[in-house]
Amino acid sequence: MKKLITLLTAMLIFALASGIGAANEIYVNSTDSIQAAVSSAVSGDVVIVKPGIYTENVRITKPDLVVRSESGKPEDTIVRAKLNTSAFYMAASNTTISGFKIESAETGIYMFSCSGCTVTNNYLSDNKIGINLYSSNYNKILGNRANSNKQYGIQLLNSEGNTLLNNSANSNERGINHLNSNKSTISGNNVSNNKNYGMWISLSNYNTISGNKANETSGGINLDSSSDNTLSENIVAFNNVSGFYECPACRRNLIFNNYANNVRNANINSRDTTWNIEKTSGRNIVGGPFIGGNFWAKPDGTGFSQTATDRDEDGIADAVYTGDLQNVTDYLPLALFSSPQQPILPVANFSASVTSGYAPLAVQFTNLSQDTVSWSWDFESDGNIDSNDKNPVHTYTIPGNYTANLTVSNENGTDSKTQEIFVQEVQHEDKIYPVADFSANVTSGYAPLSVLLTDLSQNATSRNWDFNKDEIGDSNESSLVYVYTAPGTYTVSLTAINANGTSPAKTAQINVMQVIPEDDDDEPSHSSGGGGSPEPARNVEVKELSQVRVTNGKLVKFDFTKNATCVVYVSFDSKRTAGKTTTIAEQLKTKSTLVSNLSSGEVYKYFNIWVGNSGFASSKNIENPVVCFKVEKAWLQDKKIDQASINLNRYSDKKWSQLPAKMLKEDDKYLYFTAETPEFSFFAITGKAIEKEAGIEIKPETSTSEINQNSTTVSETEQEQKPEQESLTGTSGSEKGSLTSIPGFETQYVIACLLVGSIISLNKRK
Repeated sequence: MKKLITLLTAMLIFALASGIGAANEIYVNSTDSIQAAVSSAVSGDVVIVKPGIYTENVRITKPDLVVRSESGKPEDTIVRAKLNTSAFYMAASNTTISGFKIESAETGIYMFSCSGCTVTNNYLSDNKIGINLYSSNYNKILGNRANSNKQYGIQLLNSEGNTLLNNSANSNERGINHLNSNKSTISGNNVSNNKNYGMWISLSNYNTISGNKANETSGGINLDSSSDNTLSENIVAFNNVSGFYECPACRRNLIFNNYANNVRNANINSRDTTWNIEKTSGRNIVGGPFIGGNFWAKPDGTGFSQTATDRDEDGIADAVYTGDLQNVTDYLPLALFSSPQQPILPVANFSASVTSGYAPLAVQFTNLSQDTVSWSWDFESDGNIDSNDKNPVHTYTIPGNYTANLTVSNENGTDSKTQEIFVQEVQHEDKIYPVADFSANVTSGYAPLSVLLTDLSQNATSRNWDFNKDEIGDSNESSLVYVYTAPGTYTVSLTAINANGTSPAKTAQINVMQVIPEDDDDEPSHSSGGGGSPEPARNVEVKELSQVRVTNGKLVKFDFTKNATCVVYVSFDSKRTAGKTTTIAEQLKTKSTLVSNLSSGEVYKYFNIWVGNSGFASSKNIENPVVCFKVEKAWLQDKKIDQASINLNRYSDKKWSQLPAKMLKEDDKYLYFTAETPEFSFFAITGKAIEKEAGIEIKPETSTSEINQNSTTVSETEQEQKPEQESLTGTSGSEKGSLTSIPGFETQYVIACLLVGSIISLNKRK
């Protein structure tokens, strides 16, 4: 009996152990809820989701779960989050999410305090952030596509020890945004074609960044206040601001064996970076037999490494590279290597016959890529390959905004290029719809950055500008200047309007960079040069900045206490709280090339005023704007200007408008005026010369010496101003009414006075 009991007990224990260890598979049909399946699951279960579209938020807080699509193809199983929420919220350990297409969420996959989790083979698009790790450690993000999200493809915040491997994060604001996170491994990722940065690594230390591609962005790989990081085997090419960036607070970073091919390969503000390792045997990034420093190329083929000599053919240039890069000394720069094994990387490029129009819109795509053997086209940014032809034609039948993507490859790798296509609703015969378009004179620069925006829309009767993508209209002017005072990336949006409807928005990215001061004195004050203004620097005589806090319902006054320009102060009543705001006054040397000529008047000064960030100073946000300016008395006297004729002129909508000025006060040197203005932009102070009547000028009694002195002064002044006076009045000096210009007039006047006195005296004697 005891043996039987022992045997039954053993069988029971085995059965229980088997039950605990076995993983259950829970299937979810397209009409079911993923969340319901996750909620019913226990640790160790696998939730398998069948193809379909699921609109819900999935919250995972149990450890050791696997949630995956049945097909393994993300395009078959779509999860759409409810508004302003995360599609997947993970707060667990050892959990896996795999095989989904996730869209229209605040965050596609949000990982909070996760550890040991895996996110793999997902496609995340049209979210604010694709994948977001917060306070999550030692997780794996593998083989995902986080493309065309509004802000970041992948973000790490306050995390440690995570691995990002073989992901693509393209066509976002930033590909990878890595903040206050340490000991990450970031390898094999493609972060190209982003609007701002490929990678932004900030306040992050001891990370390994290798084998990534950061091409055709504003900045490729950027280190901000980050130290002890290692960057190697990355391809950083065709970025329009810089390939690598380091701020002054970076320390002890090691950057070697990278391929850099940009107009500006490195913007380095730290002197503590190492650019090569000791010469080591092994295949380098361009196929040479030794590893040392970096390959420094330029798109036009004139880069150091492209032209350097390599007499011993070891793949290392014969000279040290310092070149045109600040704070860069590469003692072992790479050189071109003649081995047939040297990899030739593909470069994606194409053109589109049209980029906007009405549905159905047929677009001829022409491949312009180099060193490629295959072409994969995704015309509608849905992740599907639509064509493998070299030069395909695609017809867009449904109105909307699309991103056409070309991925090219050869045996050494792949590369991608994108182009936005805007398709509008078809026009009816009796309706003409507007098409939004505009130009920006600059799209990147240092703060404060002034951007001149010009409306180029078609069939539009009005327009609406949005300068910070808050979906609140900032202005309806056709052409205007806005100042971005704070570093960051801004999206400018323009919609065109007519009686038949409103166009899809046309957008552009404005990248505003932080000014790195050369010394410790970075107080905003007046200085020479054009700064970030659209005004050419050579035409800016001087500028001054003023900062105050702007509060709703309060009078705001920007005083220019340095007295650097003719602007004394700027004031307005604020209709919105904007916090600390900067106003810039620029005094010009001569008329701006951005404005037309004034039709009349003598010009005292040309100047520009830029107020606030992202177009704050519009009629929507302020009212009763006033400019106070000063005019030298000496100028009025020299030019014989009628004080009552002083006016302020403002340039807007391609024309000058005169703003009447009121005299405020005067001192020994200046007259002070105020003028009300609709908004702030380009200005000119003008006055008109006094017109003198013909004939002898009657004056009060004056001594002979004073007469001589005054006459001489007037004569000299008129002589100096003669060419200018002739151009203003059309009258030569000999035709003017004043007799003081007659030769010998002073002497004759004195003799006449003596004769009259003698005659009066003789009459009295009689």
